[in-house]
Amino acid sequence: MLDLEINRADEFRTAAARNLDRGNADTDDIEKFATHADNLEGVDGLNSGPVDDFIQAGDSGNVRGALDEVRRADEIGAANIERMNLEAYDRKERVGELDIQVKESGKIVESKGSFGYDEQQVRSQFNKKLSAMEEHDSVAFDGNTLEVRANKIGDDDIVASQITQMEKDISEMDEWNHANVDIKVVDESSDKIITG
Repeated sequence: MLDLEINRADEFRTAAARNLDRGNADTDDIEKFATHADNLEGVDGLNSGPVDDFIQAGDSGNVRGALDEVRRADEIGAANIERMNLEAYDRKERVGELDIQVKESGKIVESKGSFGYDEQQVRSQFNKKLSAMEEHDSVAFDGNTLEVRANKIGDDDIVASQITQMEKDISEMDEWNHANVDIKVVDESSDKIITG
């Protein structure tokens, strides 16, 4: 942590001490975050996304979420990431934020702690992220992939059925320009990949 070379290293160190003192993070969490963030130095959106989330964290869940996001980005590799923390706007109104955009394919990777416990919530999350993809100028929508990575998936059947329904809706609706979008969800607890 003392050798961390990200742009907001001093702010991170202050936040790390505060989160440690409040019990929001332990030294292992802080070291892991610093290592992953250091490996990602230079990736556009790192500091405004997960580093800012860690600095602003008010509880252990927010610390954990920021740590999961930098870990997943580090697994993808800095050289393979186009950008992190992509903010999408429609007529100056914020539509949403996308966690990671992969180079070459343009695939969007979303980081979640848990996912797939409620049908309406799954559909809402897919809709929100797909809307952000569709609205963001630098993200291809038609022919692209939305990948959600979660520590734990609640109900595989709910997730699979919502993927099938969302992909069908997108391909049939004028609003989505009849786009062909692939959605997949990765359950990291079992390495299972769920598709429609």
